[in-house]
Amino acid sequence: MRLGFIGTGVITKAIVTGLIRSGLAFDRIALSPRNAETAAELATLDPRVEVCTSNQGVLDSSDIVCVAVVPQIVAEVLRELHFEVRHQVITFVPGTSIAKLSRLVRPAIKLVRAIPLPAVADGKGCTAIYPPDGVAKSVFSALGEAVEVESEHQFDALHAVTSTMASFYAVLEQQASWLTQQGLPYGAARTFVSGYCVGLAHETTRTGQTFSEMIEYLMTPGGLNEQLHAELSSLGAYGHYGDALDRVFARVQDRA
Repeated sequence: MRLGFIGTGVITKAIVTGLIRSGLAFDRIALSPRNAETAAELATLDPRVEVCTSNQGVLDSSDIVCVAVVPQIVAEVLRELHFEVRHQVITFVPGTSIAKLSRLVRPAIKLVRAIPLPAVADGKGCTAIYPPDGVAKSVFSALGEAVEVESEHQFDALHAVTSTMASFYAVLEQQASWLTQQGLPYGAARTFVSGYCVGLAHETTRTGQTFSEMIEYLMTPGGLNEQLHAELSSLGAYGHYGDALDRVFARVQDRA
C-alpha cells in the first residue's frame, strides 16, 4: 500500500501518526511539501514516510491519494495535477461533492469522501465514508471506527453533526465554570469533568442500547438525573440542537 497526501495539515498529521501507531501494513507514505514543518516532523516518525518536492511527485509515487486541502483552493490545487486511472482518491475536503471532485481528478475513477477527525491519531473516534469502499474502510478501521453510508445526503448529514464539537466543549465549560462558583479551582473542575465525560463516552461503546434507552436507565424516578433532564427538556434545550443542525446541514449542501 502506497499512500500519498496532498496537503499536510492537522488531519494529515493525525492520519499519518495514527497509521504508524496502528501497525497497518503500508509500503510508503508520500507527503506534499506544503506546510514543510509538519511534513518534516512526520518524516522523522518512520523511515517509510517521505516528503516529496511537489504535489505531482506525491501522485507519481502513490496508488492511494488523500486530498486534504481546504475547499477554497481544492479546484486550483487539483487542476494542476495529472491523475491516472490507477489512482484511488480519498478526499477529506468538506462541502465538496463527489460530482465536482470527480471532474477534478479525471481520469481517476475510484473516488471516496471521508471525514476523519484528529482523534484518529490515537485510534479513537469514527470516520464516515462515502461511497462504501473496501480500501478506505480498511485504512480507517485501523484508526478507530469506520461508518460507510449509502448516499451523499447521509454523508453530508454526518458532516453536519461534526459542527457540534465546539458546543460540546461549551457544555463542559458551563459545568466547569459552575463548579468554580462552588469554590473548586478551575483545574480540579476541568479534570473531574473531563474524566466524567470519558467515562460516559466509553459506556456508549460497551452497549448496543439506543441513547434513549441509556437515558431511561440513568433516570431513577425522583432522582437528580431525572430532575435536570426534565428541566432542560421543558425549556426546549434539546430541540434547539435539531433546529441548528438543520441550518448547518443546509449550508453544507449549498456548498457542495
